[in-house]
Amino acid sequence: MVKRIGLMVGCVLAGAVFAGELDLTASKDSFGRSNQRNRNNGGCDQLAIAHAPNIRTIIAFDLGGVTNEITGAELQFHQNNSMAEKISLVVAPMVSTSNNAAWGEGLGNLGTNGQNSRPGEASYAFSAFRDVPWESAPGVPVEGMGSPSLWMPPVALINGLQWEEGRWLRIPIKNAAVLEDFRKSNVPVVTFGVWGQAGNGYYFISSRNSKWPPVLHLTLGKGDQK
Repeated sequence: MVKRIGLMVGCVLAGAVFAGELDLTASKDSFGRSNQRNRNNGGCDQLAIAHAPNIRTIIAFDLGGVTNEITGAELQFHQNNSMAEKISLVVAPMVSTSNNAAWGEGLGNLGTNGQNSRPGEASYAFSAFRDVPWESAPGVPVEGMGSPSLWMPPVALINGLQWEEGRWLRIPIKNAAVLEDFRKSNVPVVTFGVWGQAGNGYYFISSRNSKWPPVLHLTLGKGDQK
């Protein structure tokens, strides 16, 4: 994982509590359309976003190494194709349970076509080993990745977005306190779901397996007091 650290470097080494900035690259990302965690397609160098009921791109960031308070955040990703029709996007954190946070990326790499998984990897086309569902906050299995109970309230809504190949999209996270809650939790991993509410076709972004991995840019306040 590549991290760009600004003032945080000096702060951590010196045990100080000054503010700074930190870029985290995605620790895992995937694309799926099932209620089962073992049906995600994660090994491709791009991820698909579509206006479809059950399709979700998911991007996770490990906040376990962040020692300062998160006061601001911006999700950044690279647009991989051009589309004539504009898209409207939703970004929402996945409900945090130990089951949900432990999802694996897998090696499936045929994008929207999918492929049968081998044992130990994940692809939405695989159906031969045990059913491990996504779940709601109370731990109840959900019907699909589009189930409202799988997602916390959106942290970003973007309407009428132009989609141009090679462009970096930078999405401000409107409620950084949500990330601070994840950081302080027993499972400090946040998984963002990204999906379309308007648009026609598949809008591709670069995955962490490409040379343009998604980035979570954090603005940081004071460090944790020991």
